[in-house]
Amino acid sequence: MKNHKSIVLLNANIIDVKKGGTFKGTIYIKDGIIAKVHPGSLSIEGLESENTVIETETKWVIPGLIDMHVHIKDGFAPLFTAAGITTVRNTGGNVLELNKLMSAPGNGPTPKVYSADRVIDGPPGLWGEKVHGILILIMLPLHVQKSNGK
Repeated sequence: MKNHKSIVLLNANIIDVKKGGTFKGTIYIKDGIIAKVHPGSLSIEGLESENTVIETETKWVIPGLIDMHVHIKDGFAPLFTAAGITTVRNTGGNVLELNKLMSAPGNGPTPKVYSADRVIDGPPGLWGEKVHGILILIMLPLHVQKSNGK
């Protein structure tokens, strides 16, 4: 996303998760990436005219949220990002159906998707005969796989 103008979120209420607090500040966004955060209030007169300025004095800026238990499909994936959720973990479904979402570029209108595959249960199982015994271990950290002797 290459923009000719930078976006400035002027005098926003910013949540700082590292310090566990909030502060008033101005955020400079260039080419879709946060380039600078200026703590404290600024005047609109001091900003360069080539910037797109959004006055955000009564608005809040939060980091992207992560939802660790979703059942996501293509059609409603953009609703997650509209709600501030930038990453999701799909908790059971066909990863082949989610391939498009899982390989989408990071600057698209959908969240980053990580997914477990279909659920393992006994035969015939809740999900039918063809699902029994399928599991993808890419979500497990390496130390978990090693501790189980794998």
